Amino acid sequence: MKKIELTWSNIKKLEEHHITYLLYLEGRSIDEISIIRRMPKEQVERHILECKIGLSKKTSEEDLLIKIISLNKEDRLEYLNRISKSEKEALVMEIYKRYIKFKNPEDRMILIWLIGELKDKRLLPFIRMELRSKYVNLRRLCCSALGKIKDVKTKDWLEEALEDINPQVRQYAAKALEYVGDVETINKLREIIVDKKEKDYVKKAAYNSLVSIESKSAN
Repeated sequence: MKKIELTWSNIKKLEEHHITYLLYLEGRSIDEISIIRRMPKEQVERHILECKIGLSKKTSEEDLLIKIISLNKEDRLEYLNRISKSEKEALVMEIYKRYIKFKNPEDRMILIWLIGELKDKRLLPFIRMELRSKYVNLRRLCCSALGKIKDVKTKDWLEEALEDINPQVRQYAAKALEYVGDVETINKLREIIVDKKEKDYVKKAAYNSLVSIESKSAN
């Protein structure tokens, strides 16, 4: 598949899975594409995977991110565990240069996950940006990534996320605050614990972090 072929101007020459992938590249979600194309979500996912596999086979070194995004989670972890320090640095730079070119939320979720695994603070601006995303899973993964990076400068971001409209985002924010929270954070976590309307799993995450922060503050 030549890159130049994947354009709307060539639509008469494209196959069905190519058209699906073009919508994906525009940032459409799986659900949206399913409605637009009038096909089951499973078929949409097969089309996208078919294109990604085709791209990963034909891309060069400079398209490293496409290859990684095409892998499943286990293979991505294996890849990260076996690459050298210099290769990790190259991957960080690829993400830094190309992150905003990836429009689809599913691709960005994988990239945010990668940022968390790489723990490179230079990539924090992308997390800050995605904490304001309309996609719940992106915001949740951002909080998870911050829990791995453990930069105290992100404390305020996570405290803001404690007020997110989605309970899973609040849960992951509470978990991540265990590593960067301070005495001021304790009061915010207490408010969650005593909130009768809050989900039990969010309260549990807040309590565990509160205990951890208090323990570190006492030492």
